[in-house]
Amino acid sequence: MKRIAIENLDPRFAAEVTARPGGQNIRKCYACGTCTAGCPVFQVDTEYNPRRLIRMILLGMRTEVLSSKVIWLCARCYTCTANCPQDVDFSDIMMALRDMAVAEGYASAETQDKIEAISTAAHELRRDCINLLLGVGEATEADMRGRMERAFALARTAQTAEPRSAGT
Repeated sequence: MKRIAIENLDPRFAAEVTARPGGQNIRKCYACGTCTAGCPVFQVDTEYNPRRLIRMILLGMRTEVLSSKVIWLCARCYTCTANCPQDVDFSDIMMALRDMAVAEGYASAETQDKIEAISTAAHELRRDCINLLLGVGEATEADMRGRMERAFALARTAQTAEPRSAGT
């Protein structure tokens, strides 16, 4: 388990997140894990753990949260929000964290835009695969391959601004 140095914690961080749209109930979280258990992203990448992120926010781990790749993995499906017994709007909190990461120089606005485009391409590919499986729709293999290639091209492009790392 990683040690947390109290001198590295930012006591204002949780309040800043709470002040953002969707963040008002974050302090109600009692770590039941419903958000994580129902999360489709957690099912494919266990490093993405909404319950852990909420704890990190409440502890004031600003640098670790805003510099983490996991804030970019949320699919914004709102499953966590719909299932939360405390009405913590985690999907909106993730959007706030992304905006904060860009504003504080941990990521570029270009990165945020590219991630949105990759998400759209992934949703389109999912739709096309399901339609193909069900024998409905008109998506061709070439259409599907083109969507995948566009998403890969976005992912391969270098960032125009270097994001800050957790060590800086």
